[in-house]
Amino acid sequence: MRKIREITSEEENFRLEPMSQNASRIKCDSVRPEPIGTILLIPHKITGYDRDCDGSLMARLRSVPLDDLDDTGWETTNIGLYPDTGIVIDKKELRGLIKGVE
Repeated sequence: MRKIREITSEEENFRLEPMSQNASRIKCDSVRPEPIGTILLIPHKITGYDRDCDGSLMARLRSVPLDDLDDTGWETTNIGLYPDTGIVIDKKELRGLIKGVE
């Protein structure tokens, strides 16, 4: 387990490309930070629940960054929570896990 790989400026190859005499555009190379098929564990916190049409509850989630465990603003809704869909961890446990991979 490790953090997502950081893309270097050399890989990104940020540059200005001329479009005309008076204008240019910003370009960079597309670089995959991780290979397709890589499994990611991105922490979310439960912010509430909404009733599904059958009466069961569907979770509202908000993503939290690893550095301060505060909100990123990414929200998702209508997620069913079951034993095979994820693991539960508290902030203290997650901070300890993060320290272990740094």
